[in-house]
Amino acid sequence: MDLKKWRNELASVLNGICGEIAVGDAVVDWVDIVIEQTGGSGKCPPHAHTWYEFNYVLSGRMQTRFIDQDVMVHAGEFFLIPPGMTHAHDYSREDPHEGICLRWRFRPSPGEVDTADDSFLGRLGRLKDWPPGAYRDNDGIRSLLLQFFAEAESGRSPFYLRLLLVQLLEVLSGVTVRHASVATEPVQARDALLRKVEVYLEDFRGDRLNVEALAASLHMSYGHLSRLYKQKTGRTLIEEMNRIRLDKACELLLQPSLLIKEVAEQAGFPDIYYFSKAFKKKYGISPLTYRKQQACLAK
Repeated sequence: MDLKKWRNELASVLNGICGEIAVGDAVVDWVDIVIEQTGGSGKCPPHAHTWYEFNYVLSGRMQTRFIDQDVMVHAGEFFLIPPGMTHAHDYSREDPHEGICLRWRFRPSPGEVDTADDSFLGRLGRLKDWPPGAYRDNDGIRSLLLQFFAEAESGRSPFYLRLLLVQLLEVLSGVTVRHASVATEPVQARDALLRKVEVYLEDFRGDRLNVEALAASLHMSYGHLSRLYKQKTGRTLIEEMNRIRLDKACELLLQPSLLIKEVAEQAGFPDIYYFSKAFKKKYGISPLTYRKQQACLAK
């Protein structure tokens, strides 16, 4: 296993593997395949995304925060982050990690309407309820990943390599079933009002988050909703909405073609001054510095 060699020589091959593959009643879109070698300390601020992200630690360790739960992930362990789950990472200089990161999305095949639980699409659907935490590899995932990179190095076709990755999804769907009975309380079981607020915010697709519109959708005044939300969470609606804006901004800053002003607008901030001030207050660095740091980590 030569991660450095694979990272340097397989970059174009891995980019060529990214794409869609139809399997039964599902279409899997491989978004990204990354070999991670941090080599030092660093942080990845809280964020969420629209794809699934799988991380396997081959050596060293990394600390990940899932919503409000801190987890240390060691060599031979992995975690999976479903779409919409807020998370952050800390990298240790004393014990830097090496690992594999995969990102994907999936959708029904054209014409599919009803999906049986035991179909491929049904099994993939289980991953959306994956409980946060570090999981010990008891299913041969490491061997599967190393086989994938060895086959990529030998010149196997992108189609064949995508099929190997599909095997990984099959393994993960089996892990989900085994852990379902011991999972912690799911997000859906939390307070009904908080769930309604979360659903509204998760479904929001406009340029600006509007707290008055949120209150109206719940048939109550903004003042009443604000008081209830503060009592139940200890934070204000404005604080929560700013958190969502900043999480979205972190994703947008990874797109080098966007100006900082455009990132602020698309994340829903009224102006670039307010955006920069809020970003620096939360993360301790400017949006531009964050973009540069993330570009360095990606190299």
